[in-house]
Amino acid sequence: MNKPVLAIGGPAGVSSINDEQVLVDALPYLDTEYNESDRQLALRLIENECKVFRPTKNYLRHLQVPDYDVFLTPCIQKEFARINKKQEMPKLDMSRCELPSPAGTSKAADKAQWRKAIRNAKAQNEHLVLREINLEMLDEFGPEMYLQRNKQMEQTLIEAEKELRRAKEQVMNVHSRRKMAQMEAGAQMRQLESDWVSMITNNYKMELAIDEMEESNQREVKRLRLDESLLNVKLPE
Repeated sequence: MNKPVLAIGGPAGVSSINDEQVLVDALPYLDTEYNESDRQLALRLIENECKVFRPTKNYLRHLQVPDYDVFLTPCIQKEFARINKKQEMPKLDMSRCELPSPAGTSKAADKAQWRKAIRNAKAQNEHLVLREINLEMLDEFGPEMYLQRNKQMEQTLIEAEKELRRAKEQVMNVHSRRKMAQMEAGAQMRQLESDWVSMITNNYKMELAIDEMEESNQREVKRLRLDESLLNVKLPE
């Protein structure tokens, strides 16, 4: 085939290469004689189509305008300002984890300070008790829960892999059907082309034979001195 390929007909007067436009009849599994000029032609056609059908509508106008600053809280803004100034992050306040005692200070006789120290000690003790309980629960139930979670993740992975295999099989089936259909179409096209060539050849041979018969008849008419009008008499069907 020496035709340009993959040309898409557009509105009259739009494309600059209308003289090269043909119908889309590409058979990628059958047509393998494409060259660089065909590729450049296809790229030019795509570029022209993109120019003609350039989107002009806002397809997102029915959606709410997103608020990109919804999470930009004053705290985050403060941190961004600190980062822009290349300042170090302030150290964590660990005073709530300490147990200061009024003993040995000027407030050793202040009962209020001792009550405050006791409340602080009780609060931290409760926090440590909760941590200990959580660690004991994690030690008792954690391994089994992690195993169950791993099994769930493995099952999810298996299902995802199955879905992936099904999708790949569907893709391969589509390609296989396309290839078979195109190969069958190619065989039919070659057969039809062969039949067409054979018919044209036979018609040409018949025309040559008819010309030879007419010349032979004319020679016989002249030799026998017959009326040439008899050659044009039509026989009854």
